[in-house]
Amino acid sequence: MHRGGWVCAAALTIAAQSARAADDAEMASALCAALPVDGSSDLFLIQRPPQPSPPRVLGATRSSAAPAAIRAVLLDPAHYRALIPALLDASVLDPRAAAPLVDWELEIPLFNLSGRLALRGRPDGVTFELVDGDLAPGRIVFSIRPGPVGGSTLIVDAQLNVKRSSWLLRRIMSRSPVGEAAVLAAATYVALRATALRAEHPNDALAWRPTSPPGPARLPDPGPLSADALAPLRVRGTLALVARERTERLGGVAVEIGLHAPAARVATMLRDPASWRAFPGWRTVRVRPGANGAGAEVEDNLPLVDLDATWIADPGSAIRWTVAAGATRGARLGWNVYPLAGVPQTLAALTLYPRLEATGTVARRFIQAEPLLEEGLALALTFTDASGVEAALDLPR
Repeated sequence: MHRGGWVCAAALTIAAQSARAADDAEMASALCAALPVDGSSDLFLIQRPPQPSPPRVLGATRSSAAPAAIRAVLLDPAHYRALIPALLDASVLDPRAAAPLVDWELEIPLFNLSGRLALRGRPDGVTFELVDGDLAPGRIVFSIRPGPVGGSTLIVDAQLNVKRSSWLLRRIMSRSPVGEAAVLAAATYVALRATALRAEHPNDALAWRPTSPPGPARLPDPGPLSADALAPLRVRGTLALVARERTERLGGVAVEIGLHAPAARVATMLRDPASWRAFPGWRTVRVRPGANGAGAEVEDNLPLVDLDATWIADPGSAIRWTVAAGATRGARLGWNVYPLAGVPQTLAALTLYPRLEATGTVARRFIQAEPLLEEGLALALTFTDASGVEAALDLPR
C-alpha cells in the first residue's frame, strides 16, 4: 500500500475508535441517567452482537466510595483476593510495566478458570484486557463518575469469550440461544458489585459479603426500565434492573422486552401461564384454575437444579404468581406492561424472585462460594426467560 493509503487507513481506524468511544460514553450516560439515586438497584444493558462476536454487557451501580478509592482498588492486584473471594491467585509479572500482566486463577464449584490479563489505567478508571487463557480474548472496562449525591457511579463494560471456559458453563449456555449473554451478565454483576463493596470496605482483611438470611420474596418495581433516558439503549439490547436489600441480599430482578402488539393484548398473553412454555428448561407447564386466576404445575428438565413447582395466582389485578409447593416455595414471578406512545410496540417487564439458593446443591454451592451470585444468577435466569418469551410471542411486524 502506498503512503497515502496507509495514512487513509490510519485515519479511518482513528475515526472508528473515536466513534466507538463516543458511542460507549453515550450508553454509559444513558444508564447513569436512569439509575435510581437511592442506590438500592443496578441497571444493565445486555447485548447480543451478531456471531461470531462475543456478547457484551454494560452495568451501572451506585457506591458510597469516592472515585479515587474505587480506582485504587482496581489498580492494585493486592486487593483482588479480597475483591473476589474465589480468586486463588493474582500474580503480577512486572509491576513496573506500563500495563502490568497479571496471572489469575478462579476457583468455582466443580471447575477452575485461569488466564492472564493486562492491567491498564485510564483517566476515569481501569481496563482489564484478557490476553490469554479462559475467557480470552476479552475486555472489562471500569469507568467511574462522581455520584449525583456524593460517592460514585461505577460503570462496567464487559465483553468476554465465555465459550472459552469450563464444560459445565458450556453445557449451561447450550440450553438457550442467549446462554452466553446470560452467563456474561451474571459474571458482570459480580464484578460490578464486588468492586463497589471492596472500595467501601478497603481495610477488611477479607471480601465483605452479606451474611444475613435472604430478604422477603418480593418483586421489584421495573418502572426505571421504561425511563425515556433509556430509549436509545432499547434498540441496542435488553435492559435489566437488579434490586438489592439494604443487606445486599437479592430484592428481585426485572428484565424488559418489546412485543409488537397493543398493551391490552400483551397483558392477556402474559396473564396466561401457558406462555411459560417459552421459558428454557421448563419441560411441562400444566395450567390449572385457581381462586385468583390461572396458575400452573411446572416440571423442569434442567440439569443439577430443581425448579418443579406449583404456581398460584396472587390476589388482585396485577399479573403475579407465587410458588405454593416445591423446592422454591415462596418464589415469585410477575409481569408489568407499559404502552409506548407513538410506537407500535409494548414494553413488558418480567419480574422474578426465583429463590435459586433452594433449587439444588450446585446452585447453593455457587452462592455459598460467591454470595453475589444470588443476584447474578437471578439476573441470568430472568434474562433467559424473558428472551424466550420475546422470541415465542412477539408478533410479525
